[in-house]
Amino acid sequence: MNVKNNRLNRETNERIIRTVYDLMTREQRAIGKITVREICEQAKIHRSTFYAHYRDVYDLVERVEQNMSRQLTETFFRKLDEKAPARDCFSEIFAFIRKHREFYLYYLSESRQAGVLQLAWDTVRERAAAAGADAKSFGAGSEAEMAYHGVFFLVGMTAVVRMWLQNGCREAPGELYDLLRRQGAVQETMLGW
Repeated sequence: MNVKNNRLNRETNERIIRTVYDLMTREQRAIGKITVREICEQAKIHRSTFYAHYRDVYDLVERVEQNMSRQLTETFFRKLDEKAPARDCFSEIFAFIRKHREFYLYYLSESRQAGVLQLAWDTVRERAAAAGADAKSFGAGSEAEMAYHGVFFLVGMTAVVRMWLQNGCREAPGELYDLLRRQGAVQETMLGW
């Protein structure tokens, strides 16, 4: 294997990602307003080099978010394996999102869901199923009802995280988890009127 070419490939990819990140965060450009041409100019690469790595700008941003989600997976799984409380597991997610605040602020401003929240939901469901838990264990009447709760969880969590980011992450990650835990009681009161 040619180590030099691998290193060069990695460095080029990092330069492309850094350029898009700078355009998104420093210049506060929406993803849809960033062109391949300007990425290539600023990263000092040819268009063919960009397309050897990505289909388009959206593909690049999606893959960066997937990579960031994978980075968090290790910590999240370790916390779950240690049987850490849910507060600790979700605090890890929120701390990671806060650490990469600029990226997630712009990523979520494009009406996307945070892949890391999908990861959390899928993991909880898989582990619950492996332990023999079904929808009724979560308080849902059926798997179909559980699917509605899953959508509510993902869309609601994404909206809360988006608002938290837009407000400058004033609450600590653990405080954000506590706020979400109280959501059930608030929702029960609101729907009971």
